Amino acid sequence: MYKRLSLFVLLTLLTLLAAQAASADIVINEIMTDSGVFDVNGNAYDWIELYNTDKKAVNLAGWGLSDTKKDLYAFTFPEGTTLKGGEYLLVYCCGEDENKDRPNKNVYYAHFKLSKSGETIRLTDKEGNEVQTLKYPAQLGGYTYGLAQGTDTYGFLNTSTPQKKNDAAVYETQAERPVISPEAGFYDSAVTVTIASDAPVRYTLDGSEPTAKSALYTAPITVKKTAVVRAKAFPTDKVSSYIASSSYIINDPAITPVISFSTDKDYLYSNSKGLFVKGNNATPNFNTDWEYPLHMEYFDEAGVRQINQTTSFHIVGTSTRAQKQKSFAVYARTAYGDANRFYYNPFDNRSYESYRTFTIRSTGSDAPYCRMKDLVLTTLADGLDIMHLAGKTVVVYMNGSYLGQYNIREKINKYSIAQWEGITDQAVIDQIDILQGEAKDHQIQNGDNKDWLELRAFVKANDLTVPENLQYVTDRLDVDSLFTWTCFELAIMNQDLENVRVYRVPGGKWKYILYDVESGGDVRDNAVYMLLDSSKAADTLSSQYSLIKNLIKVPEMRAKFLARLAEVIDHSFLYTQFVKPLIDQNEALLRQLLPRHFTVYSNNNMNEWKQNVRAFRKGIRMIPKRTIQLVVEALNVTPEEQETYFADVLAKLAIYNAEGLD
Repeated sequence: MYKRLSLFVLLTLLTLLAAQAASADIVINEIMTDSGVFDVNGNAYDWIELYNTDKKAVNLAGWGLSDTKKDLYAFTFPEGTTLKGGEYLLVYCCGEDENKDRPNKNVYYAHFKLSKSGETIRLTDKEGNEVQTLKYPAQLGGYTYGLAQGTDTYGFLNTSTPQKKNDAAVYETQAERPVISPEAGFYDSAVTVTIASDAPVRYTLDGSEPTAKSALYTAPITVKKTAVVRAKAFPTDKVSSYIASSSYIINDPAITPVISFSTDKDYLYSNSKGLFVKGNNATPNFNTDWEYPLHMEYFDEAGVRQINQTTSFHIVGTSTRAQKQKSFAVYARTAYGDANRFYYNPFDNRSYESYRTFTIRSTGSDAPYCRMKDLVLTTLADGLDIMHLAGKTVVVYMNGSYLGQYNIREKINKYSIAQWEGITDQAVIDQIDILQGEAKDHQIQNGDNKDWLELRAFVKANDLTVPENLQYVTDRLDVDSLFTWTCFELAIMNQDLENVRVYRVPGGKWKYILYDVESGGDVRDNAVYMLLDSSKAADTLSSQYSLIKNLIKVPEMRAKFLARLAEVIDHSFLYTQFVKPLIDQNEALLRQLLPRHFTVYSNNNMNEWKQNVRAFRKGIRMIPKRTIQLVVEALNVTPEEQETYFADVLAKLAIYNAEGLD
């Protein structure tokens, strides 16, 4: 009995020792806390890489991975998780459960995220034994932290190598970004450029990211034509620096603010991944959500550089994606060594100190094609207490080449809504609900749509003239916002009424956002029919606007709506008082910019453009009066009501919107 027990104990000890040996073979090999590298779904997750240093496979089922001692099994490897000898395993720390969509057997998703400021990662086997505790320091955006290949030394790695061998060297610090002189900007002739650094510097002049194989800086560079000088330090005792970039625009004076972008040309024009081309993939490249790094320099009206940081960008828009001139969004990212905000406000009608993102908009769906409609019409909403997007006309360069006239615009997301609403608490910002497309309520941009769908269903199923039912709706919907949005869309006869976005901040009501109105400004009666009169609507979208149609069946809501229509027209659409100055200002600027623009984009010319501007002027003068006539008809407005709500504004329209007035 004693011998048998001893043998059992011995076998148990051997088993435990074998398990501990196997555990020791698994190491935390590399981590990333701020990659700036986006997957096909638009995510840039933190990640942890495990590596089996031995030749034998290790069963990881039941093992735990965590960033807190309170819960060592914050992520638990499922049954069947085996890491073969010499194999790598990747855990994306995304705060979400996406394991059902794992791209391969050695990729997992954890519910926690990693901190850039430094914390401790814990790897625990299924018996509760501590396999490894890795305390890492504050991280560098875009760089990984891990083991030098074949050693037990941790540090920063020059190259990110998920599921591949690490570099043979690691470092404790990073080289300083080089300093490029003179200041970026506009010059009448060639510029002599110097680059200062304590380490060897590599540079490029074509917009691409400098690599260890790029030209070595040894003497001042003469820049004879418009170009972007990009420089990066490559020391032997530190990780390489972040990139310094300076644009020199030669003999090309600015008429308006200028944005100079620079990036690897493959991100733009490569058939496999370039966003400015269709490419050779099943889905056109420009229809994807791929996102790449892009350096941005914004020069104001005086030619002073106000923004100088590397962003990420992706293509935006619908039909415009296939056009030659692309619209794209840029995002401030810490992954490239800069702030997660643009600390500059380019817009005259905003008081914000910073932005998280901008849209660089081509205005390509502006019809008739006059390249100002969306900017003019949204600006007319200033003071109406409805969220709308500020914008400004700019000229864009890409890698030193002229890219044309664009608008820089605010972009709809949880951060822009938070700015509009004055919200600064990140926890609250994260919970803002944003929905896009009233005809497609399933398109959730942020949060969820459960309450919105319940509201829509209630309105369709219940009589809102019953006070309790009306109260249910007004408790959840900001009726003023809906009425202002509807009246504005009617006052411009917008034809693109499927493009609707609504939002709700925690504890608040649903509100509308006024945006993408460039299909307005042309006299077409169906806009009124779609929103108010189902019997005459020629578009199936008519059935989607049940909120407004059912609300105005309530007498008090009908009165409120009619009064708001008159107020919106009086506030924004008296032509010579409000509209004409804006059109005049934009036309004068575009007359200077577009001749050059049309040499790049031949879909229009100056004569056609001038005709289209005249058509826009005529349409926007005639629409308000016609809108009132159609609303009177659609809602059977009585003569008494017409006198009450529209007499004053019609009298003003007779003065300010007189036909034929220039």
